Amino acid sequence: MLQAFIDDSGNDGKSPVFILAGYVASFENWETFSEEWDRVLNPEDGFQMGVLKMKNAYSNRRRRSPYFGLTDQEMEDRLKSLVGVINRHAMHGVVSVIPYAIYNRLIRGKFNLLGTSTLDRPYWISFFGIMARLLQVTKHLKLDDKVDFIFDTQDNESKPLLMSEYDRFINLAPPDLRNLSGGYPIFKKDDEVLPLQAADMLAWHVRRHYFDRYAGRDPTKEPNNIFLANLFKPKHDILDLWDEDRLEQLATALNKSSWMQRSGIPMTLPDPSSIYRF
Repeated sequence: MLQAFIDDSGNDGKSPVFILAGYVASFENWETFSEEWDRVLNPEDGFQMGVLKMKNAYSNRRRRSPYFGLTDQEMEDRLKSLVGVINRHAMHGVVSVIPYAIYNRLIRGKFNLLGTSTLDRPYWISFFGIMARLLQVTKHLKLDDKVDFIFDTQDNESKPLLMSEYDRFINLAPPDLRNLSGGYPIFKKDDEVLPLQAADMLAWHVRRHYFDRYAGRDPTKEPNNIFLANLFKPKHDILDLWDEDRLEQLATALNKSSWMQRSGIPMTLPDPSSIYRF
């Protein structure tokens, strides 16, 4: 059994992009990963970090920080060691990127999903898109194992709605991809499931890369780039970019047939097979 652990970043209203990112590996690899990850975070002799949350990683000089007491060099060394744990055990990284400006212009406020504003947030599309991409890659690599999807808990997303639409998503998938799914996605907390902390680390650094780019800086010359370069390698890992052309295709699919928006009539998820074809 393969397991993909996925976390998000950029859902704070300030980021120019929304990110879902994480890693896939075998169940056995994740077990060994978790043991090593915890040893790096919480050594018997030395500062114990508890759990890794990248939003706090560079606030170690602040007294209220959970990492107060670590010097800048100690924090950098600890993060480098965690990158090494990821590289030793994860098979592939995966990153989904949705630019807010394009998404808001083409999708937000234009579709009424089951009477909710679900499509006003990019999480929904990225959620199904990243699963489709991982199933495609699993097939391409001729891996026979099924994939379990474990996402970080999302308090502002409807789990029942996601699960009901997952049924349509997987039933409309090509049979060879459908058979690779391990079942319904699972939601866990990253302070309890250590591989989700690795997903958080990747998602944070990808969001930072785009934040610097949109701010007019060269992200490859920023201090964080050395971490991203070792966390995500384009020749080995999967970048699922929702650019303008792709989001326009999605908007067209959402407007077709029974998906044509009508006042007062809630819509369901578009034919998920269109996600597989993008």
